[in-house]
Amino acid sequence: MYRYLSGRLRQLGLKQSDLGYALGIGATAVSHRMTGRTPWGIDEMYKVLELCQAQPEELHIYFPPPTSQRPYRRAAS
Repeated sequence: MYRYLSGRLRQLGLKQSDLGYALGIGATAVSHRMTGRTPWGIDEMYKVLELCQAQPEELHIYFPPPTSQRPYRRAAS
């Protein structure tokens, strides 16, 4: 979901665990954000831009709007 962000982290030699440490969140929380399971907070997004040495104008590149909603899942009976 966040391919550009993942690629930039690799370029900088950073892992998701490094990102979690910088944001003050755990590895699972980072994973959930990277897969779209949990939305990024605005403060987190700007901190990520800072870590990636990106400009605020690039926010839409690192955090593109969702193209579709998650499919509805029925609870198991």
